[in-house]
Amino acid sequence: MTNILKFIKGYVVIRLSGYAPERFLNLCSRHHIILWGMRPVGTEYEMCISIGGFRRLRPLVRKTRTKVVILERHGLPFILHRYRNRKLFAAGAVAGAVLLYVMSLFIWNIHIEGNYSLSDPVVLDYLENIGIVHGMKKKDVHGEQIEEMLREYFPEITWTSVEVKGTRLIVHIQENEDAAYDMVPDEEPADLAAADSGTIVSMIVRSGTPLVSEGMEVQEGDLLVSGKVEILDDAGEVSETHYVHADADVRIRRTENYQESFSMNYDKKVYTGREKTSFYLVLGNKRINIGGLGNTFEQSDSLTDEFPLKITENFYLPIAFGRNTEKEYFLEPTTYSEEEAKKKAEEELNLFFRKMENKGLQIIENRVKIGVNGDLCTAAGTWVLEKETAKEQTPDMTEPVQEEPAGERE
Repeated sequence: MTNILKFIKGYVVIRLSGYAPERFLNLCSRHHIILWGMRPVGTEYEMCISIGGFRRLRPLVRKTRTKVVILERHGLPFILHRYRNRKLFAAGAVAGAVLLYVMSLFIWNIHIEGNYSLSDPVVLDYLENIGIVHGMKKKDVHGEQIEEMLREYFPEITWTSVEVKGTRLIVHIQENEDAAYDMVPDEEPADLAAADSGTIVSMIVRSGTPLVSEGMEVQEGDLLVSGKVEILDDAGEVSETHYVHADADVRIRRTENYQESFSMNYDKKVYTGREKTSFYLVLGNKRINIGGLGNTFEQSDSLTDEFPLKITENFYLPIAFGRNTEKEYFLEPTTYSEEEAKKKAEEELNLFFRKMENKGLQIIENRVKIGVNGDLCTAAGTWVLEKETAKEQTPDMTEPVQEEPAGERE
């Protein structure tokens, strides 16, 4: 900040020479004239001084019989003086500064991160439908409202956060497809039911009445923890009943089947080495092609590189340059070797397990076997998982009507 103030006020680099430079420096200190960057040059001294301080030096120079020479001029006042007769340049500089300020009031880049099953275009299309688009004013971005609408529209989103950085709108998303259940408000009574079938391996109840225990088999929909709490009197009879919002951590273990297969014969892409490159310019939401012909290859892969224009890390401008490259290929009938096929099947199995782990599942055991039979490579078997399984539901708070014994009726 100090350097910025020095630049705005302006300063000069001077060279001090003469009979008594030490006395000159002492007088500057006594008159509160600030000097900095001082260094000796032979018998002379070079230093920096503000414009205001330099204007107060004349009596001190005369009194000490020293000589002061200006070597360099720095700062905004000198720049403005240099271009004082160039009105168009000054007007352009001011207009540019105003334009940058105005552009900083808008959102020019919407970035989605953390999404796995939901693609960027899907999320961006929904945001566009609710009025969240590139070029909107930052003051119209209401983060909490956007977060709530995203969670309501996409059941697989369990957590989201929206923040504005510079001219960027960053949407953080966390997905868990298995946790998309209706939630009962915390202030209302609730039961906990099993979301999946399996064997309970751990159970920690914080509130409510547990109806199952570790080691028990449960089916999807079975009641695990009841929100109904009964208070017994000294005789062991129910004296009072009230309902709470059940809260517990329940983990189950279950076995799942896995079976995937693919043909040993496939069409392999062989690239010819022929490429065509075209360029484009993005202005706001409009794309303008710059040179280059359209794709004339019968079969090709398209690779696109886009470079948004930004001033700082988060100050994106509504301008981007892009390059599109088409690479020609042809399909050649090929057959996997047994080793290649098993490696491919193993990679697909590992990818499947990674997807399951991203959903919050813990893989306990893998019993999947990979084999080749004729023209098919098959991965089949079972795998054991552990997961949280508890979904909230509104309890039935209607008390059963007890009939009086026949002998007591009048």
